[in-house]
Amino acid sequence: MSLRSGLLGLLGLAAGLPAAAVPVTFGISPNSTDIGFAIDILGLTTASGEFRQFSGSLTLDLDHPEISTVSIRIDTNSASMGWEPAEAMVVGESYLDVEHYPEIRFTSHLVTITGKGRVKMEGMLTLRGISHWESFDAELVNRSFDSDRKLDRFEFAAVGTVHRSDYQMEGGQSFLDDRVTFTIKTRLLLSPAPTP
Repeated sequence: MSLRSGLLGLLGLAAGLPAAAVPVTFGISPNSTDIGFAIDILGLTTASGEFRQFSGSLTLDLDHPEISTVSIRIDTNSASMGWEPAEAMVVGESYLDVEHYPEIRFTSHLVTITGKGRVKMEGMLTLRGISHWESFDAELVNRSFDSDRKLDRFEFAAVGTVHRSDYQMEGGQSFLDDRVTFTIKTRLLLSPAPTP
């Protein structure tokens, strides 16, 4: 899994923005965030898709990014790959098994600044009812000014790799890689910081 908002990269703001007086909480939704996944097939090509339904929240503390938090829930039945047979396989019992496990959850527990505009967010990912500690690398990829809304616009990307076997998702072992890469992209509007 994002997993991430990207979603997880929001914390990269801490490296490039003036400090905020109080933490700010943002909602996570498909309106501003994209969550994708990809897996290698026989070392020859990559199958990719996205989740279209998810929700969550991000509490961002620019003074102390290490205490910022994110929580997200993804509807596993919203997996989309643009090809019905592939989608049926992904949501089936050997993979996401949406009938028994309708959601993927991620809750952060540790944030570390790794460079200017870059952070690592670590936390607990629950997939198919199994929880493992996972990490996502996030980066601020663009900052601009929205002149129409008079707000700063930030775009982030985050990436993390999980192993299917950790979650007993072992279908297609003869042709699918064990690693699944999650990519999260998000867009955020913030009021410009006041001039000192």
